[in-house]
Amino acid sequence: MILKRSRKFEKKEPSRDAKLILIYCEGRKREPQYFNRFREISSRIRVEIVLPDETGDNSPTGLYERAVDNSDYEILSEDEVWFVIDTDDWGKHIAALKEFCRDKDNWQVAQSNPCFELWLYYHFKNTPPEFESDIACEKLPSEMKKQLNDVVPGGFDSKKHFILIKTAIENARNNFSQTQELDVALCSTEVFKLASNIYPLIKEVIEG
Repeated sequence: MILKRSRKFEKKEPSRDAKLILIYCEGRKREPQYFNRFREISSRIRVEIVLPDETGDNSPTGLYERAVDNSDYEILSEDEVWFVIDTDDWGKHIAALKEFCRDKDNWQVAQSNPCFELWLYYHFKNTPPEFESDIACEKLPSEMKKQLNDVVPGGFDSKKHFILIKTAIENARNNFSQTQELDVALCSTEVFKLASNIYPLIKEVIEG
């Protein structure tokens, strides 16, 4: 897809029967900026973002507890609840979150290893980033962010680059892998699964 810098989208309110996709984000900046772009461009979808609590428990299991206790949204059978999380050093928290979600219809996890910026990277690159073999795990997110900025001159802009979502889905899916323990492998992101559910509802708008 050729990126059109001047492309503008007419704001549209969701219809009464629009599909709700409720997203709980671990991050306060990148993730909300990105997913908010889908909120008003199609009447077929209603995207709602729940930001992390500044003073609360924002671990994967903490986000789950917030979702269970959240009475602000009426979740219908066709709606979806997603948790967008980084790998970080959450360890068993991630496994617990995924186990909890298995017991609920349409509750899913989109984990990125090492971080959400990997998903943004795949909007432009069809090969995974490369990391030094001896790099410490805690330094992987900052290195990923650096590589994203190297790939995208001027930095990723959610206001315009989101229209490359189809490319990102294909690139992320093609480079997705899991460890023997079925954990998300380094340089893999599950966000393409969430994006694959959003894309059909906005396809006509962004490709029209």
